[in-house]
Amino acid sequence: MVFRRTPIPPQWQSAYDGFLRQVEKQLALISGWLITVILMIYQINSYQRGIDENVHVIETLLRAPVMLVALFTLFVHYTKKPKVDPGLLLRVIALSVMGLSLSLFVMHALYSPDTLYQMSNVLMIGFFGVSILSVRGLEQWWTLFVIPLMLFFAALAIVDLEFKQLLPFLFDPLVMMFVGMVVSRSLSQLRRSEFLTRQQLKSLASTDQLTGLLNRHAIHTSLEQLVARYARHGHPFSLILGDLDKFKRVNDSYGHNVADEVLIETANRLQDHVRAGDILGR
Repeated sequence: MVFRRTPIPPQWQSAYDGFLRQVEKQLALISGWLITVILMIYQINSYQRGIDENVHVIETLLRAPVMLVALFTLFVHYTKKPKVDPGLLLRVIALSVMGLSLSLFVMHALYSPDTLYQMSNVLMIGFFGVSILSVRGLEQWWTLFVIPLMLFFAALAIVDLEFKQLLPFLFDPLVMMFVGMVVSRSLSQLRRSEFLTRQQLKSLASTDQLTGLLNRHAIHTSLEQLVARYARHGHPFSLILGDLDKFKRVNDSYGHNVADEVLIETANRLQDHVRAGDILGR
């Protein structure tokens, strides 16, 4: 089901947040470039459409904040300064695009009604693009749509534009908004599924299947990291090796199934008595 949300295990939640931040970082970069190029094209095209000079000036002023947001996003990405959360950048980009699309529609409804069908297409593109930017699913989607739309309807009331007259031009964008909601939810679910699959494969590659502890390969990797950290910063660490006395007698007397249960119980007891930062393996 599209709207069924796959839960993230608590032990993987931190890794999942990091995964989403990487997705947001990539989308912010792509959005920054796309918006910069598209706004430049529209700005050049507005000269060739022969629109009223006042309308052209207002369009330029409305596009300016969105262009600044896009350029700032590119600046942050390539200079790494200042440190800005990519999720925050992506939300600002999405809200600026919503604001621009809705503002252009209101402005053309007031000063250039014959171009409303064109503005309807602009709204459709804006709504769908913002839905794609809703990386975290419907929870984020509502924030990016509800607040701008509330301001939009308030603006219609202030400038005395009747919604009923504008509805034919808003019907397709509203349908696209619903489509975008489904797409946003579906993409969010696909990201969750992709993350869970990768984590499960990673877990299988690094986990002892009987006890759930780290396996030999993962232990060696962890030791190499600890040694490297000691070499760089001088942080000491301790290595404890343990064995089960007379374990062979359990195998010989009770069989391998019971011996496996002993190993599992031993692992569980050890896990209950180690600190959060400790590494336990078999």
